Amino acid sequence: MTSFPDYVSCIRLLLRYSTPSNVISHSIQTAQTALRVAERIKAQNYLISCDFILAGALLHDIGRCKSHRIDHGIIGARLLRKENLPEEVARIAENHLFAGIAKHEAIKLGLPFQDYLPVTLEEKIITYADNVSKKEPLLSIDEVIDRYSKYLTQSHPILKRVRLLHLEIEALLNNK
Repeated sequence: MTSFPDYVSCIRLLLRYSTPSNVISHSIQTAQTALRVAERIKAQNYLISCDFILAGALLHDIGRCKSHRIDHGIIGARLLRKENLPEEVARIAENHLFAGIAKHEAIKLGLPFQDYLPVTLEEKIITYADNVSKKEPLLSIDEVIDRYSKYLTQSHPILKRVRLLHLEIEALLNNK
């Protein structure tokens, strides 16, 4: 069984890399949202690792210590791998942007040619939480789409993926 870093270890790592305080605050809020979502879905007998959710959500934006551009996910994954953290946590940093980026989209965005797509339920929960946790109360899907429309055209496939991810998680949350 994989061992994930706890809350204090994650915060220490963020501080060691001089992650900006607003990014740490956002990461804490993302972790709180992701854990609330995970607990509700887990209560429906889904197998979810809350330790993984906590570590992944707290460390998803660690790459912002060096960049606030789209490459922060790749930078963060590199840092987490250098720290010998579980690969699952590095994948969160790498794949949390929007609702994932397909390899053909990655090239157009200046990223290395590979898929950056959340696959596991934990990855999807953290990505969803990152999207909606920009302020309190949580953002609606329309607010998330509006926010990302500043960077992408309304017809961009990434925006469709954001909406589909939101609908997938919301369906799990509303399935009682």
